[in-house]
Amino acid sequence: MTNDAGNLSIDFLAGFTIFIIAFIYVATMIPGLFIDLQSRTIDYDAVAYRTGVILAEDPGMPYNPAWDLKTDAQKADVLRFGLALSKDTPGILSSAKINRFFCSTWTADDYRSRAIFGDYPYQFNISLKRMNDNIINSTGNTPPDEHGYIRRVVKVKGDSNASIDSNTIKKYNFSSVDNATTDQFSIFLNITGLLSDETNPAYQIDPFNDQIMVNISGMDASVNYSDTNYSYTNLTSICIGKWMPLPSAANPTINPCFRTIDTTIVDGKTVTLPYTVQNTTYQSNISLVIPPGFISSGSSGMADETSHLYFNLTFDHYDASWTRVNETGYLNSTVSGPFNYNYTNKNVTLPTLQDGVLEVSVW
Repeated sequence: MTNDAGNLSIDFLAGFTIFIIAFIYVATMIPGLFIDLQSRTIDYDAVAYRTGVILAEDPGMPYNPAWDLKTDAQKADVLRFGLALSKDTPGILSSAKINRFFCSTWTADDYRSRAIFGDYPYQFNISLKRMNDNIINSTGNTPPDEHGYIRRVVKVKGDSNASIDSNTIKKYNFSSVDNATTDQFSIFLNITGLLSDETNPAYQIDPFNDQIMVNISGMDASVNYSDTNYSYTNLTSICIGKWMPLPSAANPTINPCFRTIDTTIVDGKTVTLPYTVQNTTYQSNISLVIPPGFISSGSSGMADETSHLYFNLTFDHYDASWTRVNETGYLNSTVSGPFNYNYTNKNVTLPTLQDGVLEVSVW
């Protein structure tokens, strides 16, 4: 009987060798099947998604007072960026926070440490497009072909504003029976009422965190000229004080002010408080802007007086030679009361929501 044990050993060795070669070949091919699912790509998408959630659904930190009220000198106090109005309104963004977030004074490291929170020095591009007015804000670099990406549909809260012209002034009977070189017009903010009469932050007039704007036009048209020279009407000062009953026409002394801003405003100027630039050109149209944080800011002198405020605007009348003249004015609200900036005044446009798209790219 023939002994074939040697042949079996050679056959086994040859077969095992072929198996090992085939196994090695297949093993080297497997990673190529998953090349598009590398962990680094998944990480990009995850970081972009997380960043988008933070920006769209979180109000940021600190929360009250809001982080966007911090100045550049207070950057260290800002712990987290978030664009949402509040914790109860995810997906509804604050215009003031958007403007502060896309401010050019932030650095790339500021965004990485307060919005992206990654362990790697990620590059990024963050943009927000407001559909109604087609405004696009953006920060960061142009993304390469391979990057993580998230797109969020959001709502952006608009600002309130009031429109006051000569017809409005006469309609509200802001009039004085006496000739005077000066007229006054008072705007009243019942801050406690504004924050309690509307409980939905998306439609609330919030003087602490939202912009307040008053557009005043046609001031010289609201004056009855007493001489043949053309008369100019200039806004010369803004008195800011706590609300008290206004004096009678017989005693036209204005209430005490926390702060008086003395200025002559150029025609068509947007006056954003605090206003410091002095101009000498006459005007009849201005936009008075009370920016977010102005009322709650200690630098404004009103930190402890934030329940009822008035802004008393003083207008002087001049003739063509810039001499103050007596005119019968319609601005003197010390007679019939102030212009109430609230939810029921038909001359006040309330905040509205507009559609927006938030996009975050990370690589």
